[in-house]
Amino acid sequence: MKKVIKPWTIFFLLMLIALTGCKKSDSGTNSENPSTPTIPTGAINGLFTINENGGQVYFSQGNLQYQASTDTWRFAEHQWDYIGMDNENISPEYNGWIDLFGWGTGNNPTNSSTNDEDYDTFNDWGYNAISNGGNTLNQWRTLMRDEWRYVFYTRSTPSGIRFAKAQVNGVNGVILLPDDWSSSHYGLNSTNTYNESYSSNTISASQWNTLEQHGAVFLPAAGGRYGTNVYYVGSLGFYWSATYSNSDCAYFVGFHDSTLHTDNLDHRKDGNGVRLVCPAEN
Repeated sequence: MKKVIKPWTIFFLLMLIALTGCKKSDSGTNSENPSTPTIPTGAINGLFTINENGGQVYFSQGNLQYQASTDTWRFAEHQWDYIGMDNENISPEYNGWIDLFGWGTGNNPTNSSTNDEDYDTFNDWGYNAISNGGNTLNQWRTLMRDEWRYVFYTRSTPSGIRFAKAQVNGVNGVILLPDDWSSSHYGLNSTNTYNESYSSNTISASQWNTLEQHGAVFLPAAGGRYGTNVYYVGSLGFYWSATYSNSDCAYFVGFHDSTLHTDNLDHRKDGNGVRLVCPAEN
């Protein structure tokens, strides 16, 4: 006998699909293993555990960027891409792109005020529709301080490797390796060592393709901004968390050639990089 699906059952299923998190890419379905989450549009193919309960996320394909003249959000084309000194042009009228944002400015990305009280409420950038990241509201989010720390220092992985400093395509930064990373994919030096230099690993663009295909994430040293002054481009990386400390400061991940910390405090008025994540859904 042919099974008949009731109209209310179809409605329930459609609602369930709508609430399951990130919009998935058409080509990302894992038909061989249906229990493996589908890769979201705009994400790197690598799962990262972010807490002791086993929650996992995908990282976006690049740093978040914004164009005020068209009110458009996008992810950088390559993981090593950053805007750099052009962030000094930040304004509601600027027709170029920016990627250094004051804390919680998802609702006001061109805010360049140098007063911390103008950043008193956290509005996640990921609540916006990202043009090359599914282009739907509320798909992405910013990691909390404890989640950043878990990714860098707590995860238990089969390879034992979680991160490494590197120069990728000539750009300084930090590589994050997914939960299932195998050292057979690519041999990295000085892994899980916060005080190693970028030159510990020199990786070409073609070599990076191999790492990225296996889920590796790269955080470039994109510099920072104070007001309309941009600094340390190419040498230091600053990435916001969604966790505040007090009325003036919030936590961020910071690194340079000889150190890396996930519990840094910065004034909310400072402009830092944003790397969004999408919760993995089966």
